[in-house]
Amino acid sequence: MPASRNPLVRLHHIRDEIEGISAALRGIDHRIFVESYVLRRAAERALLIISEAARSLPDDIIRRYPEIDWAGVRGLGNVLRHDYQMVDPDTLWEIVTRKVPELAPVIARMIRELMT
Repeated sequence: MPASRNPLVRLHHIRDEIEGISAALRGIDHRIFVESYVLRRAAERALLIISEAARSLPDDIIRRYPEIDWAGVRGLGNVLRHDYQMVDPDTLWEIVTRKVPELAPVIARMIRELMT
């Protein structure tokens, strides 16, 4: 079955992954994250889904939210899929603890605005 191209569905996917990885990392520090294969892979998977869902969002919608580096969000999936051996755990930590929380309120706003 083809993935939905409905922007609202894709935004919900992004929101769900943000919430999921945030919950998984609650109370986890950098050292534990770097040493945990499972947490690093969970973060990678969440970021892959976020990236793929963002790639399906129409350009006219994402242009309304320039505070997000959409090219970076969309391109991250390619790095995780094709250059996985080069993924640095420290960079991954930075993304999931700093960039993903910055994305969360924008995604929530996008959902609200698309539902009105």
